[in-house]
This record gives sequence, C-alpha cells and structure tokens, in this order.
Amino acid sequence: MNFKAENGNVLVYILIAVALFAALGFVVSNMMRSSGGSVSGEKDVIFASDVLNYGKSMRDMVQYMRISKGCSDNQISFERHPFDGTDSDYVNSNAPGDFSCHLFHPRGGAMGYQAGIKDVNGGLGWIFTGTNDGEKIGKQCDFDRCADLIAVLPDISPALCRKINETLGIAADNNFTTQEDNSFEIDPFQGNYSYEARLSDKATLGELEGRSAGCVRGNTNPQDSNKYYFYQVLLAR
Repeated sequence: MNFKAENGNVLVYILIAVALFAALGFVVSNMMRSSGGSVSGEKDVIFASDVLNYGKSMRDMVQYMRISKGCSDNQISFERHPFDGTDSDYVNSNAPGDFSCHLFHPRGGAMGYQAGIKDVNGGLGWIFTGTNDGEKIGKQCDFDRCADLIAVLPDISPALCRKINETLGIAADNNFTTQEDNSFEIDPFQGNYSYEARLSDKATLGELEGRSAGCVRGNTNPQDSNKYYFYQVLLAR
C-alpha cells in the first residue's frame, strides 16, 4: 500500500476544503458589505419584498373578484377559512352565501392568509378597514362614498419601513421615512364604509399623494408615534 500517495491525496483534499471555505467567506463578506454589513439588512430586503408582493396580490385578487365574480364594494369579506370563530371581526353579512366574495376562501379569492411573522412585527396580523380615504387615490372627499378599502400591517420595524419606502421611492430625501399627518382608523371591515380620516403624511412632504402603498410612522391615537405601519390600498373608490 502506498502511504505516501494516500497522504498526498489527503493533503490535496484539505487544501481544496480550505480554498472552498475561503471562497465562501469571501462571498459572505461581500453580501454583508452590500447590505450595510449586517444580516438584518438582508432580512429587511427579503421581508420588504414579501410584504409588498403579498399586498399587491391581495389588491389584484380583490379586483379579480369584482370583475370575474361580480362582487360589489360592500360584499368583499376578509373572514378567514376555515371558520373557527377567531376571526369574527371580519364577518360581512353582505357577502354572498357561496363565499365567492371571500378573499381567503377557496370559492372566492382562494388566497392563503399570511399570518404575521415574528421577525416582521412580532406576529401581529393584517388589519382590513374601510374607514380611510387615501391621499389623491380614487375620489377624494370627506364622505363615506370616498372611503377606500385598505389593508394595514402594523408595528413593523423602522428599518423595514425604510426599505419598503426605498423600494417604492417614497421620502428619499428624508431617509425614506415619513409620518402620518394626524391619524388613520383601523376599524375592521364588515361591509360598510365610513369616512373617519385621510391617509396622508405631513403637508410639507406630501410623499403619500397618489400612493396606493407605502409605510408611515404613526402619529396620534389609534396609532403610536413610535411605531410604523405598512398600508396597501386594495380598492380605491
């Protein structure tokens, strides 16, 4: 048996392993630098994409149910399937009995409900409301007929909020951060629209004008000035 040959082969394998580890370290180092030197930066990129894509998917599916299934503005339901009694806030008595206007039902929008993620906002779920009018979105007025259907993901991190706004090109001159002008309401949508507030930022910025999605820092009750909220207009009226 040629022990010298075997020792040589082992040395080659060790050298290859060292080279691979060095290459891997170089790649990881580059990733860290490109994301600001932190793994959390990479996570924010992924989470921002996930939140934006899910919000857009919900908006598109609401439009699909209105066009293809004939759902009216008042018939959209966000009650989750299977029905287990924990989602009673979103029971909509206007919705058809065949569930064709339920966003999260196989017979309706057939969307899977994306529960809150601990790393995104501590696991808090989405809020669906018809009590706000977006800034220059659809018709704008201080009456119920102008209230939009909006999804809100509450209490996300400031870094994720900035990454979302950076992706959307919002508040670039203010570190991609903007604050709600006053407040926006989060009453659960049960089929009726009620104008309570306008979803807009400080008048000096105007960054949310015409924006169907974005992230804002809260201001007054029921929001918190130390918390950040992503919103997606599902139906502009």
